[in-house]
Amino acid sequence: MMRARTEIKFGNYLLDDFQKEAIDYLLDGYSVLVSAPTGVGKTLIADYLIARAIEEGQRVIYTAPIKALSNQKYKEFKAWHGEEKVGIITGDVVINSEAEVVIMTTEIFRNMLQQEKEELQGLSHVIFDEIHYLSDESRGTVWEESIIFMPPGIRLLGLSATIPNAQELADWIREIKGHEVKVVEKTDRIVPLEHRVFHPLTGITTRDQLFKYWAKKRQAEIKTEQPTSRRERNLSHLDLVQAVRRRKGLPCLYFVFSRMQCQLKAVELSEKANFLSRDEQKQVDEVITKIIAKYGLEDWPTIHRLKPLFRQGIAFHHAGLLPALKELVEILFGLNLVKVMYATETFAVGINYPVRSVCFDAPTKWDGLSFRPLTTLEYFQMAGRAGRRGIDERGFVYILADPDRYRQEEFPSDDPAEIEELTSRFNLSYNSVLNLFKNHQRPQISAILNQNFATFQARNDKIQLENRLSTVRLETGKLRREICPEWGSLSCPQARALAKKRLRKQERRLRFIKGRAGKAAAAREINQLKAALAETAARTCSAEEQKHCVRRIEFYEDLYHEQLGLEERVSSLKVAGRFEEDLAAKAGILEEMAYLEDGVLLPRGEFGAQIYAQELLLTEFYFAGFFHEWDEDQINAVMVAVDYEPRKNERSPRPGLLPFEQKPIKGIIRELIYRYGVDEREIRFFPSLSPLAYRWSQGWDFFELLELTDLQEGDIVSAFRRAIDLLRQVRAACLEEDPSLASKLKSCMNKMDRDLVKINL
Repeated sequence: MMRARTEIKFGNYLLDDFQKEAIDYLLDGYSVLVSAPTGVGKTLIADYLIARAIEEGQRVIYTAPIKALSNQKYKEFKAWHGEEKVGIITGDVVINSEAEVVIMTTEIFRNMLQQEKEELQGLSHVIFDEIHYLSDESRGTVWEESIIFMPPGIRLLGLSATIPNAQELADWIREIKGHEVKVVEKTDRIVPLEHRVFHPLTGITTRDQLFKYWAKKRQAEIKTEQPTSRRERNLSHLDLVQAVRRRKGLPCLYFVFSRMQCQLKAVELSEKANFLSRDEQKQVDEVITKIIAKYGLEDWPTIHRLKPLFRQGIAFHHAGLLPALKELVEILFGLNLVKVMYATETFAVGINYPVRSVCFDAPTKWDGLSFRPLTTLEYFQMAGRAGRRGIDERGFVYILADPDRYRQEEFPSDDPAEIEELTSRFNLSYNSVLNLFKNHQRPQISAILNQNFATFQARNDKIQLENRLSTVRLETGKLRREICPEWGSLSCPQARALAKKRLRKQERRLRFIKGRAGKAAAAREINQLKAALAETAARTCSAEEQKHCVRRIEFYEDLYHEQLGLEERVSSLKVAGRFEEDLAAKAGILEEMAYLEDGVLLPRGEFGAQIYAQELLLTEFYFAGFFHEWDEDQINAVMVAVDYEPRKNERSPRPGLLPFEQKPIKGIIRELIYRYGVDEREIRFFPSLSPLAYRWSQGWDFFELLELTDLQEGDIVSAFRRAIDLLRQVRAACLEEDPSLASKLKSCMNKMDRDLVKINL
């Protein structure tokens, strides 16, 4: 029985009802899922749980979807609870891993569950921030595996944006973990949102009004044959920002789904507007001076180039920025010294900086393959930043709308009731297969494969379909018995009327047929119809009876078609064993490659089980002896190319410019794909940054590297840090068997992990 609800104050906040409800459930030993709009204070529940755990000597793991959020939470918790109480593990950073509170990415937690169970001792709770990432196509399986393999005695706190099927997710967790999972939902916002669109010809208006206006305008243009000039139709972010400013809508967060456009738009706005007073500009100067001193950036041209932008209250934020610049922008934004921020959607993940207005440059986004409409969940995740609690009565959301380019149905819904349900994205990687065979017997593996959310959803779907099918079969059976036995025969007035209509049509047609054979065939049909009508007595039914009969038949036919569709769906819906084929296929490839034999891991398999990205490629590198042959700088040059996804139009250097021989690497890649049948999408090697990594490893200054490339500073740092993460994994995999190589790899990591590349926590 849940304890009586009491007033709870945490820090300077008096907790809302939904926060108190979630905390009460947690204190009573339940796992909890919190589904609530962005910006209403979900994270306070996690903050309270962590403070309570530290008080009581328990351990908590806090998982986040991205490293930037992990780093931010580490800094926050360290400031609140003291450095000795908080740790962080993100693959490329490990600090105080046995602390009471450890922050990590969800991938790291999943890896820990497969390798280091002793790390979980004394753990009471795991917090999954942004748990709706479970529905992410490329990464969702990590969340599922984390929940599946988490020891059942540990409790879970899942924080999510509003999702309509939170109860279904809770039911799945309860089923596989064996304990009660409570759902706490908050549907309303403390600061309500006002959703609008903008076009220069209409100004700020509603979506319906814009498209009605546009339809009338098109009709007028067709009549007058005078299309609107390009200048009149031209869309510009400058016009939208100006309109928002006139409505006193600043500060404004302006989402643009292109890094380059973020920067270009910020520069364009800086040529037209200045939002800061002289006193505010002095504050900006002070912050910039502190960041320059903190990181030794006196000679960094970027910060000096962007300083005038910041002094006008304008900034941009995306993943391609150097970490020091991101920190500077976030500090300025938090101090309300940025009035217009152009940002990609990564800024919407966890970084809690509300604004008065949120703008979208378009209703679509680039997803890596094509432009597609924003989902309603994505829209609300970003739009939810609008509206500052205690400051604004309403938050405002605007979309720069081009009816010539986008149809009305391509715009995301502004109705929270239409947010998409979470769906499973579970899939098996080679690493997953290796760890399943490493840690479980074959019957257990089959049971585990049936524990995923996809199977649970399929089973629920099948139950619902079977229930509906049963109902439809009963209804069709009942209706069939009520249908007149004469239906369809010439006794039925309806069928008789159709036959007479057919007869009249054929008699008219006969008069125009010239061919002898055709005339004879038509005459035969006419005679047969006349004979059938003469031989059959007509049933007497009133017009009302006939109408009733027709309606009943139409309803029956609709139901029967539904029954046939349901029968087909039920028969084709696979529940148990959904992933057995995939497991068998991948296990077969691993056996051919000598990773597995009769379900037992061979040396290659033991090594690959400890590598969580490009596991086959790195394992083959190791067993080919490449890590022993390459020197430290060459290893770093190679590792920065592993699992690197190039940006659009990014080219690989000519072989002569690479600091290593690429032919043996290409040979391994070809063998994996063409000999063993590994999907080429699972092998990623692109050495565009290898020359830079080689020079960095040799001790070059970071600003010297920038003279050799057009790539963004933050992308270079991210790639170098990814290489450090992979080096750490390879080092851990070979530590016991090959300590000398492990020492060499540690030296490689040290060469990469320095100066501006080093994470400052």
